[in-house]
Amino acid sequence: MTRADLSLVHEIQEPEGEAGSGKPALIMLHGRGADERDLLGLAGHFDRRLLAISARAPYVLGPGYHWYELRQIAEPEPRSFARSVQTLLKFIDEVPDAYGVDRDQVYLLGFSQGATMTGAVGLTEPTRIAGAVMLSGYLPLDSGFEIDRSALAGRSFFIGHGSMDEIIPVSLGRLANDYLTGVEADLTYNEYAMGHQIAWPEIEQIGAWLTERLDRAERE
Repeated sequence: MTRADLSLVHEIQEPEGEAGSGKPALIMLHGRGADERDLLGLAGHFDRRLLAISARAPYVLGPGYHWYELRQIAEPEPRSFARSVQTLLKFIDEVPDAYGVDRDQVYLLGFSQGATMTGAVGLTEPTRIAGAVMLSGYLPLDSGFEIDRSALAGRSFFIGHGSMDEIIPVSLGRLANDYLTGVEADLTYNEYAMGHQIAWPEIEQIGAWLTERLDRAERE
């Protein structure tokens, strides 16, 4: 049953197998103008050991929601962005006790604005998550956050971007690739012949990436 007392409204998809504590979790963050139902359908294509948690952004935008006010592409409004990042970090901290999740096995996956939120957590609080999946977004490198570059070495990132993205240009995905390569992150970077969307080849590769890391964690 979904908990209503956490910092973000959300929906969940339970993992397969026996109920119990210590399960891994995937927190999913939608894009601008969507809601918590937007990405949840992807969970059925990923490793079913994962508890999928799809969260709603805190700011209302017409019929949907958004994570921050937008000045222009790749330039979030600082105050709303910082507030959402802090709310998301609180939510990440609440999830393990609320749902019996292993604190060391919490993954973030975001699309568009959700990817930028994922990148913000991955850059500033890399030990709070086991891995970051950024789809059609960008790293908020110039948003005033303190970044310890040395703490990013070996941290797991998956970046997927459409080579024909008409909303967030692929050049921003390539900048993220260059930055994370430079800090020696454990990075998987892929481009796809698509626009601002999520396509099946990308879903397959994300699924394989997640399963590889879950298997590795079980062996350790």
